[in-house]
Amino acid sequence: MPVERFCPTKELPANSLLILFVGNDLITDDEQEPLHTAQSLAEFWHKEQILPELEWRFVAHRDNCPVYSARNYEWQDWPERFPDDFQLIDFRALLPALDQQDFELIASASQLLTWDSDHNYCSRCGTKTRIHVSENAMCCDSCGYRQYPRINPCIIALITRGDEVLLARNANFKAGYFSCVAGFIEPGESAEQAVHREIKEEVGVNVKNIRYQSSQSWPFPHSLMLGFICDYDSGDIEVDGHEIVEARWGTLESFPLKPGRFAISGQLMAAFEDSL
Repeated sequence: MPVERFCPTKELPANSLLILFVGNDLITDDEQEPLHTAQSLAEFWHKEQILPELEWRFVAHRDNCPVYSARNYEWQDWPERFPDDFQLIDFRALLPALDQQDFELIASASQLLTWDSDHNYCSRCGTKTRIHVSENAMCCDSCGYRQYPRINPCIIALITRGDEVLLARNANFKAGYFSCVAGFIEPGESAEQAVHREIKEEVGVNVKNIRYQSSQSWPFPHSLMLGFICDYDSGDIEVDGHEIVEARWGTLESFPLKPGRFAISGQLMAAFEDSL
């Protein structure tokens, strides 16, 4: 039996799994488990033992159970509405503890909820839209335009020179944290052209021998990261001091603060390390 794309609380399937966002944070239990059964939350929620009335968004199936998600920016009183063993945690902080399946589910949930909230009206004529009955599409009955979830293609590249890598620190990173060069693919560009341009713009060097490695959906807010490893060709490091505030060469061991394997940047580093 097909699941409903949107479902009110009272009609949630008994075996459904729920992902709850408070803004961009996740509600987890004391073991940092981000998926909760509808039945267990109903038993916990207040003395009435019912879930609050919300509209839940279908995400996917996990182990034959439908997964639904909801986001509410007004649940700042969540500690009073959940048992003591529940907590609020930033999605990014939770990443190292997630397995691949849970990461993909939560990433999908976050991106779909963002898309739903950002596409209530037709971008062509401004008419109120409705969700398609069987597709992830917002439909405009006035002009016939359909809006599908927006995915932004990005490149992320690890620059290598012998056993060294060139990593950069974004202005938004904490002190001492370095990662790969990344950026959006511009209209008309190939992914490889974007690698050349972004690296030249961000750290001032030229690269060669660009090799595609892997990809990862990145829900901040809705990107598809295309990962590459490339070799240094020429040029000296030069950062703009605004977006990128620092960049340097070094072995992977010389960068104590860097992404783990949960992120594609960490996976690129691991692949390079394995190739040495």
